[in-house]
Amino acid sequence: MNENYLHFLWKNKRLPLANLYTVEGRKVEILHVGIHNPDSGPDFFNGKIFLDEITHSGNIEMHVKSSDWNLHRHQFDPAYSNVILHVVYEHDALIFVEGIPLPTVELKQLIDWGHFNWFNKYYKGAKPLLCDSFLTEVPEVTILNQVERAFFQRMERKAAELEELYQSRKMSFREVLFHTLSKAFGMKVNQLPFQELAVGIPFEKFIRVNQKQKLAIAFGVGGFLEETCEIDYHRELKKEWDYQRYRLKLNPGNAYSWKFKGCRPCGFPTQRLAQFATFVHEMNWDSDSWYLPAKELLTIMQEKLMKPADAYWTDHFDFGKEKKAVSNMSIATANTIIVNSVVPFLWWLSGRLSDDSYRSKAFEILELLPPEKNEKISSWKNAGIKPANSLESQGLIELTNEFCLKKKCLECVIGNTILKGI
Repeated sequence: MNENYLHFLWKNKRLPLANLYTVEGRKVEILHVGIHNPDSGPDFFNGKIFLDEITHSGNIEMHVKSSDWNLHRHQFDPAYSNVILHVVYEHDALIFVEGIPLPTVELKQLIDWGHFNWFNKYYKGAKPLLCDSFLTEVPEVTILNQVERAFFQRMERKAAELEELYQSRKMSFREVLFHTLSKAFGMKVNQLPFQELAVGIPFEKFIRVNQKQKLAIAFGVGGFLEETCEIDYHRELKKEWDYQRYRLKLNPGNAYSWKFKGCRPCGFPTQRLAQFATFVHEMNWDSDSWYLPAKELLTIMQEKLMKPADAYWTDHFDFGKEKKAVSNMSIATANTIIVNSVVPFLWWLSGRLSDDSYRSKAFEILELLPPEKNEKISSWKNAGIKPANSLESQGLIELTNEFCLKKKCLECVIGNTILKGI
């Protein structure tokens, strides 16, 4: 037995709620099962029961065994002082709340073991999408509703991260954008060193120097110019870096924190650093840019992101290592950076300025962009769910990361619809 299954039974009222009895034999009627709480604290908030001719309102806690209450140390947590009912699979210990025995209901004799075995097998599946073979049975409107809900959750989560950055570092709006763009340039593999890079660079001074100086500062703060190298281009950057680090009081990072493994040559951190410095140089950092129509803003951002770095990086992917063919940033990579930086920035800006036009612009940009191509989206496509644009694929990515992979099927409209129909 597991708590997931008990939560499912309780949340979906698959128990004789009007005819339950405490372990002492007192009849208890469940008037309201409460609101499921997936976070810390009691499992169901604001429940209502009728016991001993009295209506009780409060929280409801569930465990496999009664003794789990003490095992989880709830007796020391004031968050559990308002629990009115303890629902367990097996009663093995009497529990007290503020010296009063806690009414307990045991479910052991009410379990449908055939249903439990199916449910348990479903939850223990190794697939990223446990419900993929059942999706054809779910109404399309239910799937769209959950994808939209996941999308909004993703945007609000990212906006909260930017708000924390803004508040903790007392940044200007454009500096917040600089940091979120830097993080996006790192993609998944080099996200952390790119974040550290942004922290180590004085933004206002950085945007005022010329392109060669930006390249030297980016590679220097990244830690790539500490060792002596016989390559002329490296020596030029190092000479400029030695001057800029003294002038701006900069410190080099650790070059070993950057990951080359797991990246294609076109995505090596050296390539991305050169592209980042070039983009920052080309970018118009005035706020006027954010008043542009969504389509125009998107086009400008794509053009600036795909702008070739200086001649050296057009045919090299690392110091002293030439490419087999000349290449610059692809449109797909540029779109990924926009989705993960510009869109969350506009969403955050909308909330900070109480101006819905920025949020509408974020929506429009995502609707203009094609869906991402990655393993998570491929899993949904294989299951018959094909996103029409980046807005839908962002929702599916959040759904995969925050619901499917964490097996939060009870918090997902799709999962609940499937499990209810079993």
